[in-house]
Amino acid sequence: MTNLQITYKTNAGPDRRFSFGHFTMALSPFKLPFIATYILVGAVVGVLVIHPLNLVVVWWELSRFSETAPNVLEFLSARLWLILLPRHLDVAIAYTFVGAIVGLAFGVFTRNYLRTTEAYKSLRDEQTTQIPAIMNQGENERVEFKSSLRWDMKEDRINRGLEKVIAKTIAGFFNAEGGYLLVGVDDDGKALGLDKDLSTLKSPDLDAFERTVNDIVSKYLGGDLCPYIHTVFARVDSSDVAMIIIRPTPRAAYLDENRSSAFYVRSGNSTRQLDVREALSYAKSRWN
Repeated sequence: MTNLQITYKTNAGPDRRFSFGHFTMALSPFKLPFIATYILVGAVVGVLVIHPLNLVVVWWELSRFSETAPNVLEFLSARLWLILLPRHLDVAIAYTFVGAIVGLAFGVFTRNYLRTTEAYKSLRDEQTTQIPAIMNQGENERVEFKSSLRWDMKEDRINRGLEKVIAKTIAGFFNAEGGYLLVGVDDDGKALGLDKDLSTLKSPDLDAFERTVNDIVSKYLGGDLCPYIHTVFARVDSSDVAMIIIRPTPRAAYLDENRSSAFYVRSGNSTRQLDVREALSYAKSRWN
């Protein structure tokens, strides 16, 4: 499978790399101004927010055991000003330190989230641009074309039996070395589009299509295998095409059919079912 690398570089130092399956991303270290800003804001929050909240807890504890406890506003007013006195400097430092740690942690989490989201978006765009090239290469051991997800092109009607065909192909890729399943493409690599399939969904959009793919995997192969597929879309010749990116799974994928389990594996440019003896031998070598 093609390896993609998304790199974000700054002058702050060497890149940090994060791996997502077969894909690698390099993220640069955080800049000092970013860290200092969140530490400063956190320190202020520690003194102006965390300290008063802690005092409210103290007042609540006192009011439970004393009938003469002062009003909460009076209690806060009397206690908050004490932090300005030199003898209470240690209290101010403590809340400043706690706030700074909270601010730094929040800042690191926020930056990681934003950069990871940006990296995923860039990775998705990279994968999308691959679709026309993969279509031109034709079917092989890592690539399979399907005209539709659930729409029968010959009978011009919905045929849910086709969903099992999709599941069989995905299972074959799961049990082999992964690959690409393109939907909305005929055997010759011509874009047919997803309009027919989309018309069968409650919400006729690409997000619903992606959810349907995950539902098929969950229904026939197991919900724990859904994280090993990723669906992207591209506009090719004025038609939408879906590409299901399939990674090898850490366990054997069995297709549930007719109250039994079938084992499929990718062989050449087709998906082949193995009998019990072949499946056991293959699984032993594949997941030893």
